[in-house]
Amino acid sequence: MEKKLYKLLVADDEYWTREKIRNMLNWEEYQLIFMNPAQDGEEVLRIVEKDRPNILITDINMPFVNGVDLVRRVKEEYPDIVVFVISGYDDFEYVKQTLMAGAINYLLKPVTRIDLVGALSKALEIISEKEENEKQIVKTASLIQDREMSLLVEKEDSVIPAVNFLNESSDMVGSSMMLVKIHELQELMGKYEYDLNYLSYSVKRLMKQITGMQNLLIFNYIYRSNEFLIVTEAEVSEQRHMAMKILNAFSELTHSPVTVAVSEPAYSFESLHNAYVQSISVLMARPFKKENAILFSQQEGGITGSSVKNHMTQELEWQLKGMLKNSSKKAIMDFLRETVGLAACDRKEWKYIEVKQTVKKINTIFSDIVSQSGSASSMSELDEMDQMMDKVLEKLDGEQVLGLLEEMLLVVLAEKAGDIAGNIKDVVREAASYIDQNYYEELSLVSLAAKYCVESSYFSRVFKQETGKNLMLYITDRRIEKAKEIMRQSEISMSEIAFMVGYDDYTYFSKVFKKVTGISPREYRNGQA
Repeated sequence: MEKKLYKLLVADDEYWTREKIRNMLNWEEYQLIFMNPAQDGEEVLRIVEKDRPNILITDINMPFVNGVDLVRRVKEEYPDIVVFVISGYDDFEYVKQTLMAGAINYLLKPVTRIDLVGALSKALEIISEKEENEKQIVKTASLIQDREMSLLVEKEDSVIPAVNFLNESSDMVGSSMMLVKIHELQELMGKYEYDLNYLSYSVKRLMKQITGMQNLLIFNYIYRSNEFLIVTEAEVSEQRHMAMKILNAFSELTHSPVTVAVSEPAYSFESLHNAYVQSISVLMARPFKKENAILFSQQEGGITGSSVKNHMTQELEWQLKGMLKNSSKKAIMDFLRETVGLAACDRKEWKYIEVKQTVKKINTIFSDIVSQSGSASSMSELDEMDQMMDKVLEKLDGEQVLGLLEEMLLVVLAEKAGDIAGNIKDVVREAASYIDQNYYEELSLVSLAAKYCVESSYFSRVFKQETGKNLMLYITDRRIEKAKEIMRQSEISMSEIAFMVGYDDYTYFSKVFKKVTGISPREYRNGQA
């Protein structure tokens, strides 16, 4: 179905204000047509009568027809038009009159990108209540805020243009960021038919409903679809109450563990990037186990060198290096499980960052051994699986971490499968066919070996011998091939494509795509293959 475009009319007697708003967004990307702006109230009425815009954003102080009269006439004659007013004054009595006349809300000059995004998102949600294709409109309304706020989070404070900020008098001064991370998003992805924008909209709506705050500033971080960010001025006790409500709601939606990590109060809206970095630091202090967690920066203090225990000491590193030269795979895996302690990391309350650092040291040792052998193909395989490890760690599942380490170890030791029984070959072919059809699902060595009732180590060795590809790399290849197919056949956004093929992290998808194809997803779409 062809997407419907909605018309936006901006009216202001100041040329630079009109042009500034015109250039703030890529309008068609959000199904919006930016009409030629109006300069006074009479021109607004002429354009409205002729072209019927869906959204009107007008200055409150207009020549010929003042803001109150203009809003009243538009709402009386064209009640379906959503109207916002722009005020350059502190005269809120006048603003109140325009609101009573039918305006939905007001924007205070100078209008910023974030102010505009909030207004457009709200306007599209209002329109959706009257339209048949409600689902498509609310997805667009959700996407506008997600994209623009995510771009603001991505930028370092020193390089954000001033026009991107809210006014200095904004209510957001002194706010905290609550990071809500859904560690395994696949279950929810399936519930929302792998429609990223509809999932995002639905989760945000749920959070507003359960907190009772319909005007809560919440957005889905587009570079990591399993992260939702809330900006709030609430006190710590109220934030904790909100977090508990969110976790209770998600426990009914998904089996995934969810973390709520809260930054310290920021001093200004420009500090979103720093607040996000701090909330990630807080998240890294959570226990590495499959259960929900709430962490506050004021309590956890983020991650410091003194607060992180080194579980992979230099002595253990030396032992592992020696074993890689002389010991069997089983002995090495037993060493990682029991001596290093990865098998008990959840029971012994290891922090997320401690597991991450331990695995990183192991991977570095693996890479050193393979580099000494001079095998470029093995090094490439190991590098790809090293990148996979960060996503596996997010799932807070020690067995999946050990499963991937075991696959990496097979590459390091270049272990062969030996004689293979015919029935296991059939199982491998069935598993490969299952992956080909269900590439977007949560797939791992542990889950597939369990599905086909085969010991994971043996299954991995046989799979590689039969297909010529390591299991996890086979899954990656199928996902990237499907992503390329979708790119060739549609104009769907890159983040949506990543989501459709099983990745909840666009940044990771982009890295994997470039590793497999040699070019970025955008370069591929632009025909640079």
